[in-house]
Amino acid sequence: MSKLSQCLLSSFVISFLTPILWGQSISSVSAKPKPKPAQINSPQPKTENIYEKAKKELPEDLYVVYRIVDRLARANNLDRTPWRIAVIQEYNVNAFATDQNLIAVYSGLLDQIEGDASAIACVVGHEMTHHTQRHIAMGEAEKKALVEKYTQEAELEVKQEAQSTVQEATGASFGGALLQGLGGMFGGIGSSVGNLAGGTLNTVSQQRVEDGKKRMAEIVKQKQEELEKKNGENDRHQELEADQIGYQYMAKAGFDPQGCLRMMEVLGRMPGSEMDTTHPATRKRLTQINSLMTEKPASILSQEGKLRLDTSKPLTYSLSRDDKSLRVNSQYGGSSADTIDKMF
Repeated sequence: MSKLSQCLLSSFVISFLTPILWGQSISSVSAKPKPKPAQINSPQPKTENIYEKAKKELPEDLYVVYRIVDRLARANNLDRTPWRIAVIQEYNVNAFATDQNLIAVYSGLLDQIEGDASAIACVVGHEMTHHTQRHIAMGEAEKKALVEKYTQEAELEVKQEAQSTVQEATGASFGGALLQGLGGMFGGIGSSVGNLAGGTLNTVSQQRVEDGKKRMAEIVKQKQEELEKKNGENDRHQELEADQIGYQYMAKAGFDPQGCLRMMEVLGRMPGSEMDTTHPATRKRLTQINSLMTEKPASILSQEGKLRLDTSKPLTYSLSRDDKSLRVNSQYGGSSADTIDKMF
């Protein structure tokens, strides 16, 4: 695979605060309950006792995230399939969405907004949006499409310049010398155009060969920069969308919308938050949230969510089969075996 392709087809993770955490592994998260993992799969109590049981059984941070996911999912009709949650025991002020329905929060972020459940709900709502809007799945597909598009364009330019050089030349083994070094930069492109210039040309100077190599490297760099620019624009658009929908998720669930502003205050203290990176500058995110609070008042959104909350039951939980994350079960429960027994 070319250097350009490797740059764009890394494992896809979307984070809330800091730049995207490429290659974050689920193996680093902790979601095990206070007692032993087996207890978490014990029969669930009656619905009125689920939260009480969870508070006793789960670590405090995981309990908080579970309660928030439970409320957001039910209030927004997002409880038809399970969610997975985890708390990473590392002092990093961040959270991310990755894999299938996984939301992970660093303990450092929870520490920075300790006591402010609404601020945490804003973060969780943001990460849930990355899943519901298919940012992760679409992101990988779009990146692959961009790689193919720009690789084809770069290949065409390489061919055209190689043909032009061959036509101008009067001799020397130009093709092999020029294109030999291109394979490492652009995968199979060197081999795909080598035949165009592979003949024996008797008078092409070594300088021409070196100039050709330099030009090919410039094409690769130019295309890489174009890809990074396009990718950055797409990432920032997705982050603003996650802020927008995440705010609505948390407001419908009855949380204080000001929690999003308080979370942004924490973000605003971090280095680089004043600039557009993979995420928009904090001031842009704050401006959007303030506008949303006027356009879509939390008092109205919460009424819609309250109806769903009043007509649904608290979601149960289980240890995920990966043994590393907590599964917040869907409205259908945590046991397919129990479900089919009840049906038939």
